[in-house]
Amino acid sequence: MHKDPSDIYPDYSTAERIADGTMHLIGVVGSIIATCLLISLVSSDGTRTDLTAVWLYCGTVIFAFIASACYHMTPIEAYRPLFRRFDHAGIFLKIAGTYTPIVMLIGSHFSYTVLALVWVVALYGVTRRIFFWTAPNNNSTLLYMGLGWASLALTWPMVQTIPTNSFWLIILGGLTYSFGVIFYKWENLKFSNAIWHVFVVVATLMFYIAIYIGEMAKQAV
Repeated sequence: MHKDPSDIYPDYSTAERIADGTMHLIGVVGSIIATCLLISLVSSDGTRTDLTAVWLYCGTVIFAFIASACYHMTPIEAYRPLFRRFDHAGIFLKIAGTYTPIVMLIGSHFSYTVLALVWVVALYGVTRRIFFWTAPNNNSTLLYMGLGWASLALTWPMVQTIPTNSFWLIILGGLTYSFGVIFYKWENLKFSNAIWHVFVVVATLMFYIAIYIGEMAKQAV
């Protein structure tokens, strides 16, 4: 049986693997620490709905980092194709998960409609990635980016309801993810994978801080 070319992992150098592994370690550990801080904040004075949204958000972020780490760092090549499915499914979950607490901060019927549509598309993507795998291509990347930038529909609701700092961190986070895609697609660049994951970690941090500030402001009302 011939191996699917899409499942052949690039022959990264030892230095590239160490750099990428370091970024995954920072991502996993950092997201767990950030989760503890955010959950602690919302648990103290937030509603059950807010807490559920934050748990969902944090869970999808941690899952995405762990799935990515398993795919990129596994020493067992036979497992890599399976981990790759969960890695790409995790991207859909992370995008939808990130929308969730932000929409709870907005709290409008329109934002709930956008959230529902995002989750429908995300779950469709998860199903396709796990059970009906096809090799990622430019259309796959555009789908991830399109789902993320669908948040532009929430621009005015966010301006009206969340702190200014949160709003701009969300915008900067989205731009950081998008700019990082250049390095994700630049396969011939040395350390391209590690650089891409630097952008992922930084963007994730921006969203965490944005949501934390938003939750603090909501509890202060």
